[in-house]
Amino acid sequence: MSSMSRFRHVYNGKLFQNSFSSRPQNQQIVFYSKVPRGFKNTQKKENIGFTGYIFLIVPATTFCLGVWQFNRRRWKIDKIAELENKVKLAAPDLFPENLASVSEEEYTKYKVRGHFDHTQEIFIGPRSLLSDDGGTRGFGLISTGEKVGYHVITPFQVENGPRILINRGWIPRTMLDPRTRAEGQIQGTVDLVGMLRNDEETLAMVPKNQVEKDTWFSRDIGALASRLHTQKIFLDLDLQSSVYAAERGGPIGGQTRISLRNDHVQYMLTWWGVSILTTILWLKRFVW
Repeated sequence: MSSMSRFRHVYNGKLFQNSFSSRPQNQQIVFYSKVPRGFKNTQKKENIGFTGYIFLIVPATTFCLGVWQFNRRRWKIDKIAELENKVKLAAPDLFPENLASVSEEEYTKYKVRGHFDHTQEIFIGPRSLLSDDGGTRGFGLISTGEKVGYHVITPFQVENGPRILINRGWIPRTMLDPRTRAEGQIQGTVDLVGMLRNDEETLAMVPKNQVEKDTWFSRDIGALASRLHTQKIFLDLDLQSSVYAAERGGPIGGQTRISLRNDHVQYMLTWWGVSILTTILWLKRFVW
């Protein structure tokens, strides 16, 4: 026998040769064979089976959730447009004599008659001034001078009715002292139009109100009503109703910002991303 012998075998119809050295009969001979480069197993996977269809629920469900968020986003956009139209164009309702008849729907527009109690004011802010088209003038907390101000919350005694809260509008922070805008403190009976508001939703970064110090960062109607001894009804004065006072240095009304959360794009992309990922994993496990 020669020092080198040739071992020949067939793998998937192709001929391969491996060499081995002659060894004594009492030693074990081990053969190693490698799959040829570029070789792919074309054997199809077995039937998907019950388990495969169970796992298919995940990508299908997350895809449906993404579609639901897409539809919610369209609804929210239409709702915001509807509310903006309601705030700007809708005719106001007369403020009801019975408090139980006051609407629970935010942004309902009411016309009220009565007088302000200027001896009590609360300031909420800082706030940027909203223009009449809903945009902002100024840059909020990082601004200086006349670009940053506060909302003036004043008790309002409705004629033959309850005492309520009215946001008279925006003033610069240099005019917090009522004596700097004395002519804008309108006295006597007035007719006003305002939008019904609910408690303000705040971000985590917004400080909490310090009621004992009369420092207010957000609209907490219950706490405001308790502090100023009014009913828990809060109206944002519209721009037209504030013109007379604003021309004399008083607050500028029309500071109603439509604030419906619309973060459905984020949720929609998240659900669809999960659906795509789990679909790929499912295909690799049960099909490819």
